[in-house]
Amino acid sequence: MISLKKYNRISIFGLLVWLVLVPVRADVVTPDITMERLTHAVMQRLAKREDFLRENPDQVQPFANELVDEFVLPLLDMKLMSRWIIGKSWRTATASQRQRFMDEFAGMLIRTYAAALLEFRGKSVTFKPFHHDPKRKDAVVRSEFSSGEGAPSVPVLFRVRKDKQGTWKVFDIIVDGISLIKNYRSTFAAEIRKVGLEGLIQRLSSHNQESSAPEKQGKG
Repeated sequence: MISLKKYNRISIFGLLVWLVLVPVRADVVTPDITMERLTHAVMQRLAKREDFLRENPDQVQPFANELVDEFVLPLLDMKLMSRWIIGKSWRTATASQRQRFMDEFAGMLIRTYAAALLEFRGKSVTFKPFHHDPKRKDAVVRSEFSSGEGAPSVPVLFRVRKDKQGTWKVFDIIVDGISLIKNYRSTFAAEIRKVGLEGLIQRLSSHNQESSAPEKQGKG
């Protein structure tokens, strides 16, 4: 339905750290430290479950969804991301359409990337020193992902922003020069031109329901 090939090359690497960036008071811990600590914690959690997941492949998606639901949704600035991604359509959308788009977009991200979490075993990430202009609400966390085996490291930038409570939240990820926001904005703009915002929301909803159908059948 919606092609994400432009962002697929190493998007799963960036999304692991996105997954584990829990909200933290900006004046207590800088986001790079939080990301580094929690990346390690989630990798340990994956390692503990690796044998079980290999023996029970039908549990990979539910386990990954559990991690995403636990860590992602409370921490993303979904409103800011959504507003930028659908652009002018956000201004003309109803309150209901805005909320439904945010819900379905979050669901699509979960369905698209959760099953790839096992790919992170054996990978390493290095975070660069964090610099932040105190006059700005936004900042960039710089990192490099490496799979070893002689492959070159890949730069991953996380754009973070303080919300009204002073909490750092992610609103964009730039993987090897490719922005998540710009990628989806381009993809969704084409969809909106074809079917309108309401049509896009309905397509996302249908896509999410179809993707979750095998999982529901497996549970039954």
